[in-house]
Formats: sequence, C-alpha cells, structure tokens
Amino acid sequence: MYLSHLFTATFVAAGLLAGSSVQAQVLKMDYASKKVNGALRSGSVEATVVHRRRIDEEGRNVVQPTVAVRVKGISVGQLTGPESGSPGSILQIAEMDPSNPYPEVLLSTFTGGAHCCNAIKVLTSDSTGESWKQVSLGPFDGGPSSAEDPLRNGRFLIVDVDNRFLYRFGCYACSTAPARIWQLQGQSFVDVTHKPEFVPLHRRNLQRMASWFKQKDTGSPNGFLAGYVASKALVGELFDGWDRMTQRYDPSSDWGLRECKGDVDERGKCLGREVVYHSFPEALRAFLLETGYINPTNNAVPPAIPATTL
Repeated sequence: MYLSHLFTATFVAAGLLAGSSVQAQVLKMDYASKKVNGALRSGSVEATVVHRRRIDEEGRNVVQPTVAVRVKGISVGQLTGPESGSPGSILQIAEMDPSNPYPEVLLSTFTGGAHCCNAIKVLTSDSTGESWKQVSLGPFDGGPSSAEDPLRNGRFLIVDVDNRFLYRFGCYACSTAPARIWQLQGQSFVDVTHKPEFVPLHRRNLQRMASWFKQKDTGSPNGFLAGYVASKALVGELFDGWDRMTQRYDPSSDWGLRECKGDVDERGKCLGREVVYHSFPEALRAFLLETGYINPTNNAVPPAIPATTL
C-alpha cells in the first residue's frame, strides 16, 4: 500500500499552511497539548471554549466542547460539539465569508471511533452583522482540522478529501481520494472543488501520486486508481488518467461492482434497486458521473457496456 486518502489529506493541508498569506486565530485542544479550555480574539470577535465533563447514560466518562461567542462584549451565539471519550477539538476565528462584517468562528471536533469523525460547525453573521447562525459540515473521516487559505487571498475554506471514495473500490487503507473544497456562502457551504483556480492544488496532489506507478507490487490498486482518475479529471486530463487506469487496474477484484440504489437493512440487504457492474472501469465510470467528476455533455465520457439491474 503506497498512498491512502490520509496521505492525500496530509499533503493538502501541509501545502495550504505553507502558502497561506493571512493568519487566522487557532487554538488546538487535546491532552497532548495540555489545553482543554481557552479563548481567542480577533478584532471585536471573542470565542471562549470549555470542555464539559459528564457521565452519560451508558456510564461512560465523556467530554463535550462548548463555545461562547461574543462581539463587542455581547453574546451572539454558541457552538456545541459532539461528546467523545477525550478532548480533541480545534477552535478558530477566520474570515470565511467576506460578505459580512465579522470573521467566522469555527469548531472542529473529533467524535471518536475508528477512522471517524471530524464534525465541523461554524458560527457566521448575516450581511448586517446583527444576526448569527450556525452552519454545519461533515462529518468527515479523520480528526479535527482548521480552515485554510489555499488561494492566499484572505478567504478561508474547508479543504478535505472526498469521503465518497473511501471504501468505494477497496479497503480503507487501499483507498485514495481527491481533494474536496468547500466555501462558506451565506448560510451554507458550497462545493467549489471544480473551480479552475484550484487546479494547481490538484496538480500538486497528482505529483505526489506519480511514484505509485513506479512500484512493482501495488497491492489492491483499484482504490488508488479511482482517486487518481478523479484527480486527473479535476485538471482536465480525464482521458490520460483513464488510459493509465486501464493498464493497471485489477480485473479480478469485485469490490465496488455491486451498488445498492436505496436503503440497506440491518443485515446489509439492499431494500432498493441493486446494480451489478461487469468491470471496475464500468463501475468507476458510473461513480464518476454520479459524483460530478465526469461531465456527460459533448460525449466526454469513456465508453461502457450497460450494467445489470437486479
């Protein structure tokens, strides 16, 4: 195993931190940093965080971060993260939406559990600065993370990996995912991954992926190749990526060749329509169409045979 989605996320975050021109106020809280409470201030915005402890109904000792936000000394709202077994949060004040007069307050909290999860909540004001609302994003795989400024223009964004690729065509450790970028616009987050200004970020990811092709033993390649092709599509090189994928994929793997178009019961039985694909390229084509990495207009889609519906 060469490159997992975790590798991609680490690379993206490191690149953004190195290139950011505007600093945001950030407070990391966990046992390792010996910080579980604290406060941040940016101009007239102040955020104070406390990790509250309690014994829950199942007898577990849990902690929960609560953030009080004030502007010019007046309370405008609060953020409350999920409960977990130990403190693991990031508090941040950063400019995420320049259409309003104040920077945003972000709380990112690790929920606990294997590979999961990062829950993000942001408190933001309207254009007048009088009314504040909470906007949630996630949960995402991994631990808490802060917003970053990839374009070095002073507007902070959420940069993660596209969690839809995890486990889709391979095991967790076998999976690679392209970067996914979210921008706060008013009272919601908007996916801006495909905007041309982020092409340099996706190209840097591809540069780090390139050495995978030099390996003789790539283990279970399909999980990596799915993320690779998607990243190539993001820089306008879908067909080049597709050709390389067809030369290296594992035709014997059936991971991801069955897809349930509906709910699944507690036993894992599909309650809706189940689609069975004949090959990994066919399943990948359908997945990239569904997730928006392939544009179906102008026939810009690699050919495939029809899938079987059960």
